[in-house]
Amino acid sequence: MAPVISSSHTLMRRMAEVTKPTNPNTLIVEAWAQGFMVGSILIMLCTTVSNYRRGVLLHKVILLELVFGSFHGTFIFNDAPVYGWYLSVTAIFLIISWNLHNVIAWIKVRPFIGRKTSLIFIGTIALVQPYWVLEIYADFTYFNNINDIYLKTRVVEALFRDPWWVYTTCCLLYNIRTRYNFGLFELMRFSPRFAVMLIAMILSLIFTIIDICAVTGRLSASIPIGINPFWKLAFVFKLLTDSVILDDFKTALDKLSARNISRIEVQWARDWATAKPAVEHRERPLTFRRSSPNETKISGGVSEQSDLLEHGPGIAVKREIKVNHHSARKAEVAIPLKCLNK
Repeated sequence: MAPVISSSHTLMRRMAEVTKPTNPNTLIVEAWAQGFMVGSILIMLCTTVSNYRRGVLLHKVILLELVFGSFHGTFIFNDAPVYGWYLSVTAIFLIISWNLHNVIAWIKVRPFIGRKTSLIFIGTIALVQPYWVLEIYADFTYFNNINDIYLKTRVVEALFRDPWWVYTTCCLLYNIRTRYNFGLFELMRFSPRFAVMLIAMILSLIFTIIDICAVTGRLSASIPIGINPFWKLAFVFKLLTDSVILDDFKTALDKLSARNISRIEVQWARDWATAKPAVEHRERPLTFRRSSPNETKISGGVSEQSDLLEHGPGIAVKREIKVNHHSARKAEVAIPLKCLNK
């Protein structure tokens, strides 16, 4: 009688054994990616702590996100059987960090959206949590060579992880364009922090797209599923957008807008104070009478012959000051001076 082979044994035999990468090139790339991720998070932790304010919930959540995200960047140092267990356990903290990132995005963008949109935003984050429970299970069973459900769940991972981030990025760019008195590039020149944040947003979206291509087979098949640097790069740039500006987007933009307006007003006042006379008109009060051909009228420094006018008791001087402010011509202001005696 043939031996009975359990279904689980059949499943284990038909799937390739998952171990720590043995290909030198793959191992180097994965080790570099994990080192880059952990090193970047460490720097961001330092900058976040240095700008941390007690009693601010958003700052606490960002710190927690950074700490949880760092654990998954060290599993490459372990060998079997610790490798699979360590990877699976640290993946739990990574998934928590991903979800905290979406919560942080909701807190930061909430002042720009209505109540209904806000409820949909946070409600859909809660609705996808069953998928992450399945992902934790699939992660453990795959990297411990029990089953290959992970091959199916990993392909759709971005769909349950990134839509809120994409919406937040688009919402921020739209509100900068429509609500504030500066353009996108003007904002980036005026505030290096916002420039770094916006560039990090764009880079995170680019690497997310590359990661999707990698897990769906659009890139080289030599990259093991679950072991690629692209999601780590996308994750680092997401964390950077949270840590470079700790406040919500509206508060940060309002402060920036107020500073920009104050700077413009100060510059305008300085330009006005240092403006030099552009045109002077000097005139003598004149009266009509028939006079000799030698009597003259002084205007703009040019002598003109007059035989119908006579000199009055003094010279009236008017000074016109022209001030150009931010490439816009201001109205000409005429300042009359006192009449001067001869």
